Amino acid sequence: MRRFTDASVATDVPAIAAMLRDDVRCSMPPTPGVVVGRDAVVRDWRESGFEGMKGLRGIPTSVNRQPAVAFYLFDQQEDAYLPLTIDVLRVAGGEIAEILIFSDDRFPSLGLPERLPADSAA
Repeated sequence: MRRFTDASVATDVPAIAAMLRDDVRCSMPPTPGVVVGRDAVVRDWRESGFEGMKGLRGIPTSVNRQPAVAFYLFDQQEDAYLPLTIDVLRVAGGEIAEILIFSDDRFPSLGLPERLPADSAA
């Protein structure tokens, strides 16, 4: 979890890709569709601009007994990190087999902070 969190905060796509199974599945419910395969997932992240995203913080958590990371994005106007997504991971054989990405509306139901202070190094 720490490696995934650190690589995600650094938007280090090659480091994240190295943790993924060849047949990894990635989806963002309720958005329809599933991206399947390491190359397709990496391409999707690059096309969506993930590598250019700066100011992320991650807090390890769990969802339905699965490891997860709550990501926050720095908002200059608010001078705080605000909820962005929750990435729920399914790990098999030491590799990430599936990533389910949920929107920020799930933070309250998981008891996650609604914001992190600007000086937070989560």
